Amino acid sequence: MSGTLTTLAEEYLQCSFRGVPFVVLGSGGQAGRKQAVHDYPYRDGVWTEDLGRRARMYHVRGFVCGPEYMAQRDLLINAAEAADAGLLVHPTLGILRVTLSNFSWMEPDGIMGRIDVDFDFLEQKNYLGTIIQTSLDAAIGAAALAAQLVGSTTYSGAVTSSLSVGSPVISAAQSVVGGWGSLASSAIRSPRVNSAAIATLPGNNGRYSAGNAGTIDSTATVDSVLQKLTASRTKIDSLIANAQEQTTAASLADAVLDVTEQLRQAINDPGTQISVLLPMATYKIDVTPSSAPIGSAIATASTSTAQICCWMAFTSIALACATWQPTSAEEAENLRLRVATLLDDAATEAADAGLDDIWRALRSLRVQVTTDMSQRASQLPDQITVTRNAPVPALVLGQQLYADASRAPDLIRRADPIHPAFMPTQFEALSS
Repeated sequence: MSGTLTTLAEEYLQCSFRGVPFVVLGSGGQAGRKQAVHDYPYRDGVWTEDLGRRARMYHVRGFVCGPEYMAQRDLLINAAEAADAGLLVHPTLGILRVTLSNFSWMEPDGIMGRIDVDFDFLEQKNYLGTIIQTSLDAAIGAAALAAQLVGSTTYSGAVTSSLSVGSPVISAAQSVVGGWGSLASSAIRSPRVNSAAIATLPGNNGRYSAGNAGTIDSTATVDSVLQKLTASRTKIDSLIANAQEQTTAASLADAVLDVTEQLRQAINDPGTQISVLLPMATYKIDVTPSSAPIGSAIATASTSTAQICCWMAFTSIALACATWQPTSAEEAENLRLRVATLLDDAATEAADAGLDDIWRALRSLRVQVTTDMSQRASQLPDQITVTRNAPVPALVLGQQLYADASRAPDLIRRADPIHPAFMPTQFEALSS
């Protein structure tokens, strides 16, 4: 009989809780939103208030069998009685950190060597989602690298013959790089970049906090932050000047990429990275057409150089999107649509110009970025409009809306009040 049960167990998927294995017969779950139903006198119907996502519950049914089945039962009992959350490895749900709300076992009548077990788990963390997000970030990096290589190769093929015409053509390409580089020079000196740098300081910086996954440096001081920002400005100016001195297509493409990547890496906040790189990705120039050989070469070199500048900026934007952490589903969806539209336009221009390789590279980059942003948006709370009859302090609103006064800085950042003690009577906030 035990051999038959062992063979039966091999036909089912294996599972474990706190490292104790058992066989899964069936699984189920519950999910949804928390709702508070408010009933008022002399009013038909009720008002349902959304309180955020409910904790996901999983019901797992299985059994243990074999010569050590009683020992396995005892180990599961010990695991069920252990304090704090534990690790559940499920064949279809993946790796979950869960708390056990109920565990029961039963020895079936007339069957020896087998014990049925039932579990009710509450999810604390889904590690599978982390694995998926990491894979999406890696896919964006691979697509961005491919777009950089294809862009450099295409640019070299398009302008090498034009650059060989002479110094006027090279000077025209360098002039385009200089005009585009001035956007990077202005961006690194912008107030928004200064705010992102301030947000790295430890402590409560109020409305100056980054809000988009900007890391806090516990050892940073005002002087060290300003020194680092000054060094970044000097480095970017040096790279722009270096790009304007390049005379070959390959070196120009590499120098342009160095500028966008240095700008991205110099800014702590990915949200700010995206905002300052977007104008560089939509850079346009006016080219005067000419039938003369040198005039045609200048027009080709200028147009292609402006294109490579935009392409490299797009790859840096994609890398910034991979580390960006939106705070609401609307914020993620708005950026997804904006970036997708820009990439679509750039890919269409490349296709119209007969640059099939660039079109494929940009389309692949768009797919990876939009998939990543959709994944992030699906896991975030919605944005709602908060209305009050009179101005209320931010700390009070944090307690009223979220039962957590520490959420006040986020409310201040979203509402941008004249003073945190007098919040606007209407503003946008997160639903949970």
